[in-house]
Amino acid sequence: MVTNCSKEPQKEGITDDEWIWKRNMKIGMWKVRSLFWPGALKVFHNELSKLDGEVVALQETQLESGIQKFDNFTLLNSGLESKKHEFGCSYYVSGEFLKYVKDFKIINERICCLRLKVKWFSCTLINVHAPTLGV
Repeated sequence: MVTNCSKEPQKEGITDDEWIWKRNMKIGMWKVRSLFWPGALKVFHNELSKLDGEVVALQETQLESGIQKFDNFTLLNSGLESKKHEFGCSYYVSGEFLKYVKDFKIINERICCLRLKVKWFSCTLINVHAPTLGV
């Protein structure tokens, strides 16, 4: 779910960096169930483009750990290094917001943290994937 709570401010007379932080940043979360199938990233990016998601926490991506850069966005992945392709959490960061990422920390395949530099302080987002138990 990606939300926007207020009207866009006027851009006249301020720098691009100030503009980004004067308007609302759209932060969301999505349990994607898997991005490990052919064409999944393209479909995923197209859906987020419609919603204007700028920073999105993803759960159950089933991708290996690492950073994947694309033309318009970057995926910061926390997952298993094995060939099992299970669990995993990630952050989707749109192109213009990548310069505000101070740190990406992988705790394990189910927990990762993203630290953003905002105007007067730093903000830490914690992404946790808690799998459901099938009984």
